[in-house]
Amino acid sequence: MRNSKLIKRNVLFDKYNKKFIVDDLELSDGTTNFWAYLTSPPGSIIVAIDKDKNLILVHQYRYTLKDFTFENPAGTVDEYEDFLETAQRELLEETGYKSDSFVNLGVYNDLPNETNHSCHIFLATNCQYVSSPTLDPFSEKYYEMTTELHPFIDIFKSLGNKSSLIRSSEHAAAIFLAHRYLSEHNLL
Repeated sequence: MRNSKLIKRNVLFDKYNKKFIVDDLELSDGTTNFWAYLTSPPGSIIVAIDKDKNLILVHQYRYTLKDFTFENPAGTVDEYEDFLETAQRELLEETGYKSDSFVNLGVYNDLPNETNHSCHIFLATNCQYVSSPTLDPFSEKYYEMTTELHPFIDIFKSLGNKSSLIRSSEHAAAIFLAHRYLSEHNLL
């Protein structure tokens, strides 16, 4: 695929900072084929822990799954905003919590076979509740979002089990990375 030649690009959808693209390609052996993918702006995921070592989770309805999910606070990077600013803003907007202690746990790609989307993962410790969440009026207000606290270690130990509240691979990976950091720094 690396030496493929683009014959034609078909943008089937281009709205809300997302594009669904189908590229017609000539592969290195002369065969023609297509590649379909989604482009979207990067985001930040925040593994947020309060002073009592509770994980602050967002419970919300996800239309794509037709079900509710438990997730870490997360969101798209706005124009002229860096990843840390996104993490700080999303934590406050979605949960009403703030933290003065953010650790960047790295940047990772989600489903690289299907999208160029990437996420910066942050650990926020000693989070304090300061206000009610302020959900955006465009979509989040329809997600039926609530905030729940669960002991971090219980959520971590449940990952991979049917009983786990976390069903998203990117959110599970974020919790694993946070656990490693917290363990290495004797913060658990």
